[in-house]
Amino acid sequence: MKSKDILFRLSPDYKNQFVDIQKTTVNLGLEFQNGKHTITTKAVSIGRLEYINSMSLYAELSFTYEFDAKHKVLTICGTDYEAKESMTLTTFPEGTAEYCHQGYSKCTIEDEGSMCNPNWNYNTQMTPNLESLFVDVIKEANNTLIETLQNIEGLTVQIKTSPPQLSPEAYLETLLVYKKGEFVGIYDPKEDYGDDYSFKSIESVWGGEVTFNYGENFANVIGSSHDPHIGGKSWIGLWQAQYGLATTCTSLNYKGFHCNVSSGLVGGHVILGTVALKEPAGSDSVYIMPICTAHNNNDNVYMAALQYVKGIWLKNYLNKQTVMGENNNAKEESLDYAKH
Repeated sequence: MKSKDILFRLSPDYKNQFVDIQKTTVNLGLEFQNGKHTITTKAVSIGRLEYINSMSLYAELSFTYEFDAKHKVLTICGTDYEAKESMTLTTFPEGTAEYCHQGYSKCTIEDEGSMCNPNWNYNTQMTPNLESLFVDVIKEANNTLIETLQNIEGLTVQIKTSPPQLSPEAYLETLLVYKKGEFVGIYDPKEDYGDDYSFKSIESVWGGEVTFNYGENFANVIGSSHDPHIGGKSWIGLWQAQYGLATTCTSLNYKGFHCNVSSGLVGGHVILGTVALKEPAGSDSVYIMPICTAHNNNDNVYMAALQYVKGIWLKNYLNKQTVMGENNNAKEESLDYAKH
């Protein structure tokens, strides 16, 4: 794909008797390469440290993306999603290795054996509120990145997020129950489970959000024609918890297909393309979109993102996991949580 120029803000305006930081920007020419890559902007001077002989302070942004060039699917971390691959602001005094790496929730330094750098630390009384201003910078930068990517024609963007906020009761209802590695059902608080049972939560299959191009084609995942439930919350319920009420089929009357919206909507398991397939266990390319039951029960037609372009992205489809066999030999099993 062609290179895309993105302008990021690197720093806020901040000044007291100890530091003098100016609002500074940096331009990044981003050219997507197949695979997983970490991108770092040019390090730019953003001000001076008055308490260290007016030493120049530098800053740079970094983030990780993963690009599937064949299918033109790009994955990045969402804003507030804390991970090593997330947007990070690194600041350091010129000519030193006193790096401060700012994430959404905390700042870390290069020397893991120390609590702080010898000189450059900004979460002290010397620089009140500076850390929160740096957090604002990385949030703004990540939002700028997401908006830019979602506006690139022909690119499908997956964004890693946390699942929707659920009440403690509802969260327990999302637990998936396994016996000796085999999926047996949904958690029942009235049931007395023995030691050979294990549980997995919604985090085990939740990838995040996906944004399709308007009109992008998708098709059913064969074998998931019902609207399966995770406990008391169906897939359509999870989509609505993330995006709000769904009122119509995503692919309403596409190519003359008669949608039966009045019969209700389901959270259809779909894949990109025009051919319905039985997606292999462990796939990270399955999505949930609101569709009518007529579409959901017909694997001979394909659909298009017309009424909605945002969906839920599932990772580890069918919850592929490794369990122990009778002879303590590890084996892989595909656990079909998507069927009754």
